[in-house]
Amino acid sequence: MPSPDPASRSEPHAVAPIGCQNCRDQHLKCDRGTPTCGRCLANGRECIRGYKFRVKTGPFARRQEWIRTPKKLKFVDESTGDFTGDDEESPPAQDQFQDDWQSPSADSRTVSTTDIPVASVVPVPVVQPFPIRPASPTDRFIVHDDLSEQPEVGYPVLTTERRHSVAEINSLRARIYLDQSVYPLRDRQEAILLRHFVEKIAIWLDLCDPVQSFEVTVPSRAGTCSILVNAIFAVAAKHLSHISAFDRYASDRYHQECLDILIPLLSHDATVSDENLFAATIILRVWEEMEVKHSGVDAHSYLLGIHAFVQGHGRYLIPGSLSAACFWVGLRQEIYSATMNQQPVRIHLVHSLVERGLGPADDYTWANRAVVHCADVLNFCFGDKQQTPEWWDDLERWNRQWKERIPASFTPVFERERQTCGAFPEIWYYSSCHVIGVQHHILAELFLVSFDPKIPRIGGQRREAAKRVNERIQNLVRRVCGIGLGNQWTPPSMFTACMAIAAFGDRFLDRADQEAFLDILKRTEKDHARPTEAVQKQMMKSWDWMVEQ
Repeated sequence: MPSPDPASRSEPHAVAPIGCQNCRDQHLKCDRGTPTCGRCLANGRECIRGYKFRVKTGPFARRQEWIRTPKKLKFVDESTGDFTGDDEESPPAQDQFQDDWQSPSADSRTVSTTDIPVASVVPVPVVQPFPIRPASPTDRFIVHDDLSEQPEVGYPVLTTERRHSVAEINSLRARIYLDQSVYPLRDRQEAILLRHFVEKIAIWLDLCDPVQSFEVTVPSRAGTCSILVNAIFAVAAKHLSHISAFDRYASDRYHQECLDILIPLLSHDATVSDENLFAATIILRVWEEMEVKHSGVDAHSYLLGIHAFVQGHGRYLIPGSLSAACFWVGLRQEIYSATMNQQPVRIHLVHSLVERGLGPADDYTWANRAVVHCADVLNFCFGDKQQTPEWWDDLERWNRQWKERIPASFTPVFERERQTCGAFPEIWYYSSCHVIGVQHHILAELFLVSFDPKIPRIGGQRREAAKRVNERIQNLVRRVCGIGLGNQWTPPSMFTACMAIAAFGDRFLDRADQEAFLDILKRTEKDHARPTEAVQKQMMKSWDWMVEQ
């Protein structure tokens, strides 16, 4: 259903004394309509009114201490441009940049940037907290601080330090989009990197995408999009350097090419309407995950950048588009991070792509429903809202009904219970969407069982209840790992197995089980460059193994 046009409202409305908070935050002109302004009405957002106040002189205590000031004061303007403030009569931000960022590709969709947050077009003070732990060089520019949740303490969350002129933006646009395709590539090594991305890495990203956007659309667009092709080269080189003797510094060079363009671009509001840059950010997040092996820390810079793109795209997340494909990959990346760090899923989950129904649909939709459900469960477990029994009941009911209603196509093509000498059952599927859907459904069930508010915490029934819960969790973890091992042709099946091990592996006391879990973690890192060393050490410590420092 199309959004109502604010201009079509026939009845006269009272005018509020000041613009709404959404428009003020984005530095856009508000029509001050009541009860909802035109922009909020068009975008289906809650129109929040600020408060108009007047500063009055108040009395001071007789013992008030005052500091002495010199007779002459010198004021220094440290900003690099004029600050426009929140003047109600200032022109809308989109008037400053009429042209939207878009790919010259034939299948690109023109999108408006009217309602896209523009936090970074205002000069940002050059002030940042001292980082508690090592940070990525991208930390200071990747995320718009009004588009994400609060970061971890000590992490700088700043956009670029100055506002870029129209001429600079046009110059950068010329660097991003080429008049002529780079294909055929002249450098054979770069051709190898592109082929490696298509053959080995795109399958990680296209799990629940029937049109295989990262295998087909992204390489095609990369021919005329420099930042996209450099992101492909960077992640392919990083992956090859982990699993072979490929030049480990090649990836850094391509990554730097991306940064040189991304840093100034992310200070422009229309950037978040460019789905090619969205795809590049998704790919660079994969690069960032692999980089943990060398840096020792996951700065989550590109993950936070993905939050900005999802928030900025909003109404433009159309099913079947590249933006939609990027969203689903970004959500799975966020779930991986949330599980490993025991935190809520912070990516925006309220838009046209996310549906929590249980009616008839294709297999890809059923798989994505399970992924969204997993995010909902993680938010129940680690979010700020109170964990009410009613909320848990709703999630548990949905989890049970998903399993009851999924199509027959989700039935494994082969299944064998674990043998006496084995740790896991054998479970094979023929589609990656079946694998990822079932695994995320089981992962959600694991957290629901673990956070069941009805489990006795004290009394005579506590021990027996804890035993039943532990047995159920162990069976579910074995199943997730069995699916991973039985479907290694789609590597994310192993990534999800690692998630289950990281969260619940400490519940296994048998040495043979523990060694089987370590084998999965080591194999995943060796074969797919997914850093698991920290999880290995964490598990061995929980099992009271002697761990070398």
